[in-house]
Amino acid sequence: MAATGKTARSNNNANKAADEISERAQRIREELKALSDALAGAGAVQSGIAREAAEERIDELLKSGERVIAELSGHYANAERQVSSTVREKPLQSLGVAMAAGFLAAILLRR
Repeated sequence: MAATGKTARSNNNANKAADEISERAQRIREELKALSDALAGAGAVQSGIAREAAEERIDELLKSGERVIAELSGHYANAERQVSSTVREKPLQSLGVAMAAGFLAAILLRR
């Protein structure tokens, strides 16, 4: 009978240890889940920050592109006015330059 008492006590101790291990494992799972949720939230914040920075950079690039286009458009308009006034002032010279340019282009493209 004494052996049965020892066996019962040892089974009881084993059950308590198993229960304690199970409880600790459950707490660890819960803490890992909380940590995972916190990391996911931090990742979302970081991706939001990265998205905002990218959008700001895109806006800057678009504005810069618009300025460049406006500047080039102004230069093109000035060049067009200058060519137009030169052709009006010297029509025969302009015709000769255009013919020479066409002749050179034909020679280069023929090869």
